[in-house]
Amino acid sequence: MALTPSGFAKPFSAIGRDIFIKSFAKTNATQAELNALVQAVQLTSTVTAIGAFVPGTSDVVNMIIEGKDVGDLAGFTASDMAF
Repeated sequence: MALTPSGFAKPFSAIGRDIFIKSFAKTNATQAELNALVQAVQLTSTVTAIGAFVPGTSDVVNMIIEGKDVGDLAGFTASDMAF
């Protein structure tokens, strides 16, 4: 049985939460600073994934978060990432 499009296809957003891909920047961030950032994000959102990070070396850490969007936190500058 073949399905034929009716022209009424729309995004369906009733299931799940809003998802954001964020980039957090701070020069030579430490593990303690990353921990503080994660804790701050978790106050309003769920951290789904954290990108590569080397303590004391990394200037940027990327995260996928669900729930509420966040801005600058814990001394990090936040920006949205396109996907």
